[in-house]
Amino acid sequence: MIKNIIFDIGGVIAYFDVDKVLNEFSQDKDMQSFLKDNVINSPEWGKYGLIDLGYISLEDMGNIICDRTNHVHDDLVMKLSKEHVNYIEFQDKVIELLKRLKNNGYKLYILSNTNKYAMEEHNKKYLLDYVDGYVLSYQVKMIKPHIGIYKELINKYNLIPSECIFVDDRNENIETANSLGINGINVMKNNYEDLVNSLKKNNINID
Repeated sequence: MIKNIIFDIGGVIAYFDVDKVLNEFSQDKDMQSFLKDNVINSPEWGKYGLIDLGYISLEDMGNIICDRTNHVHDDLVMKLSKEHVNYIEFQDKVIELLKRLKNNGYKLYILSNTNKYAMEEHNKKYLLDYVDGYVLSYQVKMIKPHIGIYKELINKYNLIPSECIFVDDRNENIETANSLGINGINVMKNNYEDLVNSLKKNNINID
């Protein structure tokens, strides 16, 4: 019986529209490509970035990238590095879904690769008030899909893996959850309908 539902944040609860944000910073397509390649996809910010591991600040990230790119576009690099968290958006329907799941008796948890600056934005929506617990990458210096961060959540809240569902938009993160006996659900990125349908298929009461 499923008693606990574990959620990722990015791509499930909140989203960051890369193309929309880049368009805010520059109308020039070449500049947008530069920022995407060198800032958004950088090792500091990217998939397993140092920022989400809690090792550097946003300003540190900008300075490192400026050095690596020979200071050709410092103003925009620093601006995007330091201000991108202001462009995080929430799927309000998912917030309402969390409330319904709580009312239906499920325990809710967050397991997310994120940083303290993004969490400041998330908490403007009081995200952590809707859950029973959380483990965040920047706090524990571990990042999905590495197994240690999953074990941290399980041990911290004495969870039984077979009683848990884990919702994430990245397949590699789901595979680690499955290896621990957690029922992983790989949902489409920023797709509320797919999230709802996936929960229903796993007999989760969302009404």
